[in-house]
Amino acid sequence: MRRVRLGVSFAFVVASLVLANLVQAASPSLSIILPRGLQRGAETTLTFSGARLADTEEVLFYSKGFTVTKIEPNGANQLKVTIKVDPKTRCGEHVAQVRTKSGLSDYRSFYVGPYPDHAEVEPNTQFEAPQAIPMNVTVSGVVQNEDVDYYVVEAKKGQRVSAEVEGMRLGTYLFDPYVAILDSKRFELSSSDDAPLAFQDAIASVIAPEDGKYYVEVRESAYAGNGNCRYRLHVGHFPRPTAVYPAGGKKGEEVEVAFLGAPGGEFKQKFKLPTEDEMDFGLEPQIGQDSAPSQQVFRLFDHGNAMEKEPNNGFAEATPAELPLAFNGIIQEAGDVDMFKFTAKKGQVFDIECYARRVRSALDPVMNLYYANGRGITGNDDSRGPDSFFRVTIPADGEYVLRVTDHLGRGGKDYVYRIELTPPERKTVLGIPRVSRYSQYRQWLVVPRGNKFATLISASRRNFGGELVLNPQGMPAGLTIHAEPMASNLSVMPVVIEAAADAPLAGALVDFTARHVDENQKIPSGYENLADYIRGGPGQSIYWRRKVDRLAVAVVEEVPYSLEIVQPKVPLVRNGSMQLKIVAHKKEGWDEQINVQL
Repeated sequence: MRRVRLGVSFAFVVASLVLANLVQAASPSLSIILPRGLQRGAETTLTFSGARLADTEEVLFYSKGFTVTKIEPNGANQLKVTIKVDPKTRCGEHVAQVRTKSGLSDYRSFYVGPYPDHAEVEPNTQFEAPQAIPMNVTVSGVVQNEDVDYYVVEAKKGQRVSAEVEGMRLGTYLFDPYVAILDSKRFELSSSDDAPLAFQDAIASVIAPEDGKYYVEVRESAYAGNGNCRYRLHVGHFPRPTAVYPAGGKKGEEVEVAFLGAPGGEFKQKFKLPTEDEMDFGLEPQIGQDSAPSQQVFRLFDHGNAMEKEPNNGFAEATPAELPLAFNGIIQEAGDVDMFKFTAKKGQVFDIECYARRVRSALDPVMNLYYANGRGITGNDDSRGPDSFFRVTIPADGEYVLRVTDHLGRGGKDYVYRIELTPPERKTVLGIPRVSRYSQYRQWLVVPRGNKFATLISASRRNFGGELVLNPQGMPAGLTIHAEPMASNLSVMPVVIEAAADAPLAGALVDFTARHVDENQKIPSGYENLADYIRGGPGQSIYWRRKVDRLAVAVVEEVPYSLEIVQPKVPLVRNGSMQLKIVAHKKEGWDEQINVQL
């Protein structure tokens, strides 16, 4: 990739923005991937549905472990994509995006699980006539209005019977699933509507009290439903803990954790942690050959752990901990309070961050910081959604006590939390300002051969100032970026990307980053794009969304015209207006109407 520094003229940017509307009109769209998941270690054919997909060139994946072995267009708006999944691919949500000769689609999610897929077979709406399935399978089904789906499995006394539903997490519809495990007499042994571990989805697990048949019931929590209420039901002997303790560890080290909340009691497992941060990192609970179908969220940290030691409910009993260790504990019962004591120096600045709901604990934490004598300094409840955060400047050398408890005074064996005390992090996060609240419109870069594409790039500077220089890694060949450094008082700037006439048709997921203009300042940088998959209810609440950490960029086929805005001889004054002359350069033999939209 060639990169130049030059002034980006008003006409240059506007002409490129106008061109982008033609590119958008020709771009593909991706609405859903079916079935909604596939088994790791296997080869599966999925159907990608949307619009303008016939000239698909490739499928881009935002995570490792996927190999496309065949792409077969099925009409203009559908693809059959055969995908081989590596056996080591993590369970859970993954993201794919389609590149065609003319553009890039929206990105959409799909799921990976450890078990083979079975389809729901109707009728299975009666307890007396359920669908028989083997253990350790994933059932793809649909809940219609007032529909109840029943499945039956065989289990021996003492065996674990677990069920986990992916419904809302599939990101396709406002579907709130309910799951229950019943015995042959229709007594409910375990049930769930909204599990903290699974957001609005449901999990249930029991130890079979006797040999026999066990029934799994799936429905919408209020007996609603329609053809869009798809689910993936995992049923098997797998362990389904509700928490992991501790919920984080030091990068690169081996850590032993306890999985909590599973029938039969806690169990321990060892893991070797990666040396670098990984998006969506988690730990997979496993007993023998039986693996849970979804991971437990696990924090990767630069330092080790300090574990609470009970009793630590009072100032005199506070668990001593040395910084920069992370504090870990469990609010074990109603009314429980945990306290940690640490030493700090005057002038030190700490971001004190509690991870509870974000590691899928049921805890709604409240944190308070005190002098060792009990005099209060500061505190917080919900700065990070239900989780707590505050920044503090240490007022004097000495000992301090950090207190944590549940907002409503609740507690339980899986009310896990983790508190990380770190200096304020310097970081740059880039993005593209959202054009449409509910779609991914223009959240990518598509550049026709021999032409230009313009966008706005935003930059969030965290705890530093100064000019920024774009520094993307892995751009497709033949592209040139035209951009000035972003001034220190700006957070958004125009950027123009130009493709050479002979640029290869290609695409990439780009680490679109920036660096400080002073190359001696090494400031981490990243890119974020956030798509809201499910909104609903009062205020259009967000029920499921998906973040990606790279920017999709593609070089596409030549378009039959380019636009030129004749640059005015005088500047445009503030609040003024001006007639602009636009010249369309049409390719010979093409004489269609051009609609200009600013």
